[in-house]
Amino acid sequence: MVKRIVQSIELLFRRNEKLYGLSFSQLGFIPGNRDLYRLALLHKSASQIAKDGRVLNYERLEFLGDAVLGAITAELLYKFFPDKDEGFLTQVRSRMVSRESLNNLAIEIGLDKGVVAHSDISKNKHVYGDVFEAFMGAMFLDQGFAVTKRFIEKFIFPNYYDIKSLVTVDTNYKSRLIEWSQKNKVDLKMETVNSTSKRGGFCCTVLIENVPRVKGFGGSKKEAEKDAAHKLMNELDPELSA
Repeated sequence: MVKRIVQSIELLFRRNEKLYGLSFSQLGFIPGNRDLYRLALLHKSASQIAKDGRVLNYERLEFLGDAVLGAITAELLYKFFPDKDEGFLTQVRSRMVSRESLNNLAIEIGLDKGVVAHSDISKNKHVYGDVFEAFMGAMFLDQGFAVTKRFIEKFIFPNYYDIKSLVTVDTNYKSRLIEWSQKNKVDLKMETVNSTSKRGGFCCTVLIENVPRVKGFGGSKKEAEKDAAHKLMNELDPELSA
């Protein structure tokens, strides 16, 4: 109790100090082991070698942060929607912790500016989302689950998520396109291969009745398929892709 009171008083006087763009008042705590947060922003292209031979970058913290963030988000949604079933909660959580959502979140709170990389990461849309998860892993190791949960619940959740939008907007374009093809009895195929363009990544071609209609691109097969499905839905009916 005394330790908590002392920390609260110290936080009051140091509330405007920052850690990678986030003030201590926004974090809700004073960082302890800053090496953890530095590691959370270390891209694998800038990996360092520890004295014991271990390769150091954000990937292990990302693994941990993914689990921590998933648990916190699940609990928050469980309490926020007391009357909704498991399927609904799973869908909303998937949208909240999707790579696109976390990538945008990391940029909004300024974590992208602290990433250390020795390669061009601008084409990889996953990096900043990975960094956010790694940052959560670092926070968990430094401050524990309760503090990490409070940061998500009191700062991230109310300021960066529009729950109404998450509930009403379905961005699973591939699923919706398949539903459209089944409803209209149309033969639909999606062929995804490694992209040969300068942008790299993957290229997905959507064929209707074996006729190529659109191509989509992305850093992963899933992103390429989503891009292609969205483009085709927009061609068929702009209202479908809203």
